[in-house]
Order: sequence, then structure tokens, then C-alpha cells
Amino acid sequence: MENGVNKKEVFIEETFNASPERVFSAWTNPEKLIQWYAPDGCSIHFKKIEVKTGGQFHSCISNPQFGDCWCIGEYKEVAPYTKLVFTLVNADENGEPIDPATIGMDPNWPGATLVTVTFTEENGKTKLQLRQTVSQELAQRTGAYPSWLQMLNHMRTILD
Repeated sequence: MENGVNKKEVFIEETFNASPERVFSAWTNPEKLIQWYAPDGCSIHFKKIEVKTGGQFHSCISNPQFGDCWCIGEYKEVAPYTKLVFTLVNADENGEPIDPATIGMDPNWPGATLVTVTFTEENGKTKLQLRQTVSQELAQRTGAYPSWLQMLNHMRTILD
């Protein structure tokens, strides 16, 4: 562990000039999610999304260069304005889990990861911490890490 960061996981910390309620809403309101939850040049649509503990989603990020990337997941914890925990599972268009390597992803990429996002109010702003259960190095090599940074940057623009 270095500075409280576990190298076996992705860790991103950003501060947003908005209340935890507004930042949490950007993560949980499907109309807001589709405005920012995709990397640069990509778009997202949801076949299904139910943001509540035990709720599920089925999404597709469309990338003009690499095609469609389908995901399914379950919200393990939805604690208003403080915490969001969900699984991210590589899937097909029908919502069936698939091996990421079969769609050209790094063979070391896990088929399922857990994402934990916490929201902490600090002087009228929100400190967001994101953790994902995949090594930071692998996430940087595959583009997942820079994709998170791009998406959070997009979210910042809808909050301003």
C-alpha cells in the first residue's frame, strides 16, 4: 500500500464544485448518466437500469473505432449522497456474461469487477473516490483507467 492506495485496484480521487446530492444524482439518474458515462468519442445507452440496492443494469458503450461494449451489473449498495457500489460484468447484447478475451480485451482483464464510489462533502464541494477491483497497472494499459478520467471530466461539465 502506497499512500493508502492498493496497487491491486484502481483508485481515483477527484473534487467537484457541486454538492454530494448533485454528484450522486449524476451517477444515479439515467438521463444524466447518458450525458457523461462514456469515454471521449463514445456514447452509452441502457437497455435496462434500475438504480436501487439489488437493482440491475444492462448497458452498451458504443465506440466508433472499436464497436460496441456491452456490460451488465448489479447495484450492491445505493446509499443516497454517500456511496454507490456496483458490479461491472462484460456481457453480450442479450445480457449474458462473456469472457472479455473473446471480444478482444486483455486476457488478464477480469470478467467481473466491483466499483465503489464514495461522495464526501468538503466545504460545499464533493470529494469523490472511485475504486475498482482490477490492478491500476492493467487498467492503465487497457485504457480503462484513462476512460474513467475522461468520463469524470464529462461529468464535471454537466455539473458546472
